[in-house]
Amino acid sequence: MQSDRQPGPPQARSRITTVLLWIASAALVIMMLVVVGDVVLRAVFNTPLQGAYDIVSIMLLIMVSFGIGPVIVKRAEILIDLIDGAVGQTGVRLLGAIASVLSFAVIVFIGWSMIGPAQDAWRWGGYSLELGVPQWALWVVAFVGLAGVLWAAVLQVIGYARGQEGQE
Repeated sequence: MQSDRQPGPPQARSRITTVLLWIASAALVIMMLVVVGDVVLRAVFNTPLQGAYDIVSIMLLIMVSFGIGPVIVKRAEILIDLIDGAVGQTGVRLLGAIASVLSFAVIVFIGWSMIGPAQDAWRWGGYSLELGVPQWALWVVAFVGLAGVLWAAVLQVIGYARGQEGQE
């Protein structure tokens, strides 16, 4: 059972969600333009676009890390309502609350798991293949995106705790 309504304060939710969506959308557009440009340049002039591989991989990182938060805030994840009819509305709310807490826990675990590799990238260096972008800078982008995802998960947990899940 999916609801189009969202928890959290409307102004903060829409401002932050809008910024995250614009960043993710811009990354997607840049990624598509680079791929198309690279293909056209290779086909027409037999000259690949320098740095296309790095640009596409960096834009993919940005698109994913900044695009997940708005999905969580909008409660637009893929839902399968296989048991909704059997457990009733109260059971669905309880399962939603459990899922929101577990989502928060998984996001915290992912963030915790990212700390070690990010520290290694800072300590030992490392650069992207074609453009020479430092790996630690990509980890910073990933952590900023993760902060948006964590914010969305917190909003969802608070919404369920207040009994306002799905309320505008």
